[in-house]
Amino acid sequence: MIVVMKMGASQEEIQGVVKRVEGLGFRTHLSQGEERTIIGIIGDERPVDKDSLGRMNGVERIVPILRPFKLASRDFQPADTIFQLNDHRIGAQR
Repeated sequence: MIVVMKMGASQEEIQGVVKRVEGLGFRTHLSQGEERTIIGIIGDERPVDKDSLGRMNGVERIVPILRPFKLASRDFQPADTIFQLNDHRIGAQR
């Protein structure tokens, strides 16, 4: 599942959500974009009380994600992945 923070959420609000989720025994993956911060919850989050997380300060919405490769999605990594192979850049736009 991912927690989408409101635009302009403070670092205190973001860290509050991270601390709460990690206190429940899950790992988090933080993706801070220019407009939004997304907190990914890593682990079997089905027992997590989505309503109580959704009521925390700074939280815009909770999005359940039950699909493979969620860490590779645009929700977690909004920028293109680019890597160098010899003299070629793979993934870069021309």
